[in-house]
Amino acid sequence: MVSQEVMDQIVATLSTLSIPIVVIDRDRDAVVSDPDHLVIRTSPLLKSDNPCVIQGKLCLLVERPDLVLVCEKNLQGAREILKLSSALIERMYSSSRREDSEPDALRHLLLGDLNTGDVDMLCNRLHTSRTRDRRVLIFHILQMDTDRTYDMLRDITPMEESDLLVDMDRHTAVMIKDIQDGETLDDALQYARALQETVMGETARTMTVGIGNSVSDMTGIPESYSEARRAIEVGRIFTPDAYVYAYSQLLLERFLMELPDNTARDYLRVLFNDRTQRVLNEEMLYTVETFFRKDLNLSDTARQLYIHRNTLVYRLDKLYRYTGLDLRRFEDAMTFKIFLELKKTRRRSEDEGTSRGK
Repeated sequence: MVSQEVMDQIVATLSTLSIPIVVIDRDRDAVVSDPDHLVIRTSPLLKSDNPCVIQGKLCLLVERPDLVLVCEKNLQGAREILKLSSALIERMYSSSRREDSEPDALRHLLLGDLNTGDVDMLCNRLHTSRTRDRRVLIFHILQMDTDRTYDMLRDITPMEESDLLVDMDRHTAVMIKDIQDGETLDDALQYARALQETVMGETARTMTVGIGNSVSDMTGIPESYSEARRAIEVGRIFTPDAYVYAYSQLLLERFLMELPDNTARDYLRVLFNDRTQRVLNEEMLYTVETFFRKDLNLSDTARQLYIHRNTLVYRLDKLYRYTGLDLRRFEDAMTFKIFLELKKTRRRSEDEGTSRGK
């Protein structure tokens, strides 16, 4: 949304032009009240590259910020003046964004609101190079009533001088972390897990961490931020007790979530059907999950489940009889694992559908 100060500047500048132009802010009420403005603001005919006629008026969409310029259609030179006004407004808006406070500018960076020139200016303000390896880590804590995640982490998070911690909202803080020479994803995972354990130990609050891929230019930070967000969304579905998720380690899970619902249902019926329903109960699925976590090791799995090794063998044999998959074979284990993960995505879709129906 455009600030009132910037909007006043835009209106004042346009008032000096040779034709009267009305400015409509599509995120709130029009500057000048008019019954036609609601139709204009929501019209699918609006374009940013060429003025069009709506409700008998000549209209042009301005994308940054989200405005519509309106004038009488028969005025001489109206189309060219609208285009000129649009370019002028975009420059004014870009200049106003450069004057944001440092925290605001960093939030705009993460959200992808800054162009290359804006990023250059931000790096100059931060006294840092635009081209160095960085990655984004998102820290999310649900159990925040009056405190903010940013304030909590600021006091306990070990940071290099070049690392940037950004306050996004009450529940979320984001770190733009410099990658030092020799650092790998494993180092980032270790760092995130250590911080997650510190938060749990000192505040008894559960923190979820998403880690994006590394980027070599500050202009790539929005992509790393989106990846970190996606890592949390996907990770919570497949391994909700892990709490730390790296985007690059969720390749299979991301693939399964992008399968069309109809395709997923067709595949799931192959394994999860009326014939296998009795054997694929909660106890069996927990046994299988534990077997996978223990790298298909029978003895370690039996100890983890507090059952005799022969009991585990009996369960796996029973599963084989009903499904034709022997999980002691790597290929069959992988097949079952993929189906099991796919089932989790379907459970999420069903839960979302139930929520929408309420």
